[in-house]
Amino acid sequence: MSQDISKGQKNLDMTQGSPTRLLVLFAIPMWIGGIFQQLYNMVDTIVVGKFVSLDALAAIGSATTSVFFLTMMGQGVTNALSVVISQAAGAKREGAIKKAVAHGFYLTGMAGALFGLLALLGARPLMGLLRTPAEILDSSVQYIQIAGGLTIGLLAYNAATAVLRAIGDSRTPLYFLIFSSLLNVVLDLLFVLGFHGGVAGVAWATVISQGVSAVLCAAYMLRKYPQLCPDRASWRFDGAIIREYLRIGLPMCLQSAVLSIGDMIVTAVINSHGTGVVAAYTIGSKVQSLAAISFSNLAFSFSVYAGQNYGARAFARIKEGLKKGLCLIGGLALCSSVIVFLFARPLALLFMDEGNPDVLQSAVAMIRIQAVFFLALGSIWTVNSTLRGIGLIKATLVSSMVELSSKIGLSLLLPLFLGATGIWMASPIGWVLGLLPSAFYLGRWFKKL
Repeated sequence: MSQDISKGQKNLDMTQGSPTRLLVLFAIPMWIGGIFQQLYNMVDTIVVGKFVSLDALAAIGSATTSVFFLTMMGQGVTNALSVVISQAAGAKREGAIKKAVAHGFYLTGMAGALFGLLALLGARPLMGLLRTPAEILDSSVQYIQIAGGLTIGLLAYNAATAVLRAIGDSRTPLYFLIFSSLLNVVLDLLFVLGFHGGVAGVAWATVISQGVSAVLCAAYMLRKYPQLCPDRASWRFDGAIIREYLRIGLPMCLQSAVLSIGDMIVTAVINSHGTGVVAAYTIGSKVQSLAAISFSNLAFSFSVYAGQNYGARAFARIKEGLKKGLCLIGGLALCSSVIVFLFARPLALLFMDEGNPDVLQSAVAMIRIQAVFFLALGSIWTVNSTLRGIGLIKATLVSSMVELSSKIGLSLLLPLFLGATGIWMASPIGWVLGLLPSAFYLGRWFKKL
């Protein structure tokens, strides 16, 4: 790889220097980006919850797991790009990077078309299967068909940012995320308050802002980093690269599918409890995502850190960075737990008013229960990110299977004794159980070294 990849202030070479300093520097733009990403997601919920109706809020909440399924499947594709390119960057192989970028375009286009078709044709049957309440069924289907049917925009944006982060540039994705978030806010207000578009207006605001950001980010990447711009030879189809993407990406997609299916089953259980519980779940999920900003992006950055050091064969640095990172992430997770537990009610009221005390009480209960388990959530994200970076994708799949089975079983069993509280406990317990196989596989890998 040419010197351009590693020089300059924007790009971090994770194979040299203090692991803690590198991880923090890399994660700072991602932290800021996480805030704007939550702004992106929260505005949809706030605008609908405050200015449309609780039914509209519940419709988006009911559809979220289905759109999340497509999003997570897409992340399996883009995470594969990040792993392959970060390993090539660590090994200083410029030609391999260019080929990987070119074939990343092929893969992204095919995945976007497939996922979009699934959303358009499968939305209504899926919502019926999940026992979506009749009063929100049509709105939920409409949201999935728009936001999921045009998921190619999000997929392309994630692919471009995955390439940039793989070479150590976490700032440029931040700039485009900020732009996309602000554009989404403007379009949300325009389509919902100006055009009275309701749930459909929120969906269109999302896909338009994603699509514009994807085009601009990809164009900037190819212009700013000529070393990433594929030459004519790089565009020549190479089955070996596609197979490598599939070797890494398919288990990630399967892992994402497993977790998402688990969430869908939990959603079906929640739907059976009525619109009020669905609304409470939607609010609680948004608060959890907001609270996890403090540690989530630092945890996810381990895939790039581990990938670059794996490519450079610097295995001892992976272990050193993981130990220091887990301490830092653990401290951040505990701080988030305390803050969220104490301020659960005001946080829930960001998304609703006090006119529905039962919904508010359920949302506060969910927020506090999940806050207690943030340490487990940060740990499983960190360990699985490390496993992905070093290519042990099957280990993360096993972790996901354990987490899935736990969520499904507990979401069906615990409500029999605890009511809605049992639903809120299912996912956190799943985080703890899913961490066990991941920690075992990673510990065994280090021991072999």
